[in-house]
Amino acid sequence: MTTSQSLYLKWRPAQFDGVVGQQHVVQTLLNALRAGRPSHAYLFAGPRGTGKTSVARLLAKALNCTNADAAQRPCGACPPCQAVAEGRFLDLIEIDAASNNSVEHVRDLRDKINFSPSIGRYKVYIIDEVHMLSDAAFNALLKTLEEPPPYAIFVLATTEAHKVPATVASRCQQHIFRRIALPEMVERLKEITGAEGLTVEPAVLELVARQATGSLRDAISLLDQLVASTQGALTLQQAQSVVGSANEQLLAALVLALADDRTAAGLDLINEAMDQGTDPRQFARQIVDYLRGVMLCKVGHAQGTAAQHASDTTATMQALAARFDLAQLTGAMRAFDEAGRERRGGWLAQLPLELALLNWRSYAAGAHAPAAARPAAAAPKPAAAPPLVKPLIAAEPQSAVKALVPEPAVVAAEVPEVSRHWPVVLQNCKALHHSMPALLEYCSPLRIDGDTLLLGVTTAFAHQKLDTEEMRERMREAVLRATGHTLKMRFVQSAAHGAELPADVATDGVVAAAVKLGARARERGR
Repeated sequence: MTTSQSLYLKWRPAQFDGVVGQQHVVQTLLNALRAGRPSHAYLFAGPRGTGKTSVARLLAKALNCTNADAAQRPCGACPPCQAVAEGRFLDLIEIDAASNNSVEHVRDLRDKINFSPSIGRYKVYIIDEVHMLSDAAFNALLKTLEEPPPYAIFVLATTEAHKVPATVASRCQQHIFRRIALPEMVERLKEITGAEGLTVEPAVLELVARQATGSLRDAISLLDQLVASTQGALTLQQAQSVVGSANEQLLAALVLALADDRTAAGLDLINEAMDQGTDPRQFARQIVDYLRGVMLCKVGHAQGTAAQHASDTTATMQALAARFDLAQLTGAMRAFDEAGRERRGGWLAQLPLELALLNWRSYAAGAHAPAAARPAAAAPKPAAAPPLVKPLIAAEPQSAVKALVPEPAVVAAEVPEVSRHWPVVLQNCKALHHSMPALLEYCSPLRIDGDTLLLGVTTAFAHQKLDTEEMRERMREAVLRATGHTLKMRFVQSAAHGAELPADVATDGVVAAAVKLGARARERGR
């Protein structure tokens, strides 16, 4: 029984003109090859599936091609070209740095590099995922990389160029591989399906290209999977069922529900998508992508939308753009982006999507904006007793959704007021961040200094987790929603009975114990 070759291996480019989306790299390499001036070391950096290893193999082909015309290299017909294509060219050495990352591996390479090529003009070393090498391995590679034998050429490939030491990168000719643009990817997929005799709806190719997010290898692999899932013509509905994505009409309807503030209709659409088998995180990413298209139309960059979407979709987005202001669009994008990054859907997978739908206007109002930007955007109202806002988890009528975040008040808050509303604060935190309620079991309000609420945390672990910018922002929002007061947050280590500890004192040490005893004594004396 023979095994058929996967499409992405079968359609790996055999010539430089088959490389998609990296013309800036290909042209530079061709110019150097035709001039007879190849570099001794290259660094190929860029996202996965964009052609780094494929171009490295084409370079090895061209360097060892025996065609008399340099402009025709690699010819694909000479023995070295055929040997490279078939994976039996002895002078092409491919090394996976993820599993060969020690200094001993590099020393072994350094010893063997002194042997002349077996059959070709050059020995080409392709080190994939080079950023995985250890520091000692990089140091061992430096000298060889700087002054290799004249017949040795290195190609270092990486998806994380920032992890490659500057001393290594500076010894290489560096080329940055870009994500493949959507139109180029769709054209390549059309070419493949045509040559393979596959019947595929055009909309399927766009769906596949979008799912790949710039990786041509991922796109071809997904196409291979979709083709295998059906017998006959591949339709958009079949592809969406396999991928777990929603259709454009449902996305447009949901964004229109956002624009018209029709919360119930939006919730129905989310549950309809879930009933159709749509993956919740994938659906959130689709919503963000759709909102981005609407945003581009809003700011007058409709050609950016047209480059990524079909003409009828672009027209719909332009019509929707008139129903939003820019702050609403960015707020909705932030809310659903956070829902898409939520990894703990729990027993109700669509809950992050539903919360995003309920709360997106609070993002637009600046509740999740950087702290420095909020004072400039918020206009304080005259002193008035702020209303108590119910917890986020309580069901709110549609008219109350806009009131989830009250306007900042200038009335000074007191610790007793915060303490009185503390259960509501905890309920709000539960909806804002999955791990906060457990951490806040060790936390209580201490005092208010000016506009800053000091919150005592009785364990070092909880203090470390809570004392971050993200947690302070979440806590600030939870207190704002419960009390109506805008306060800065500060988490400090404290004893169990509310006595604040110095920052450099361990909560389980002798000094902490003394502070706790003093706190108990003060309580008994009251």
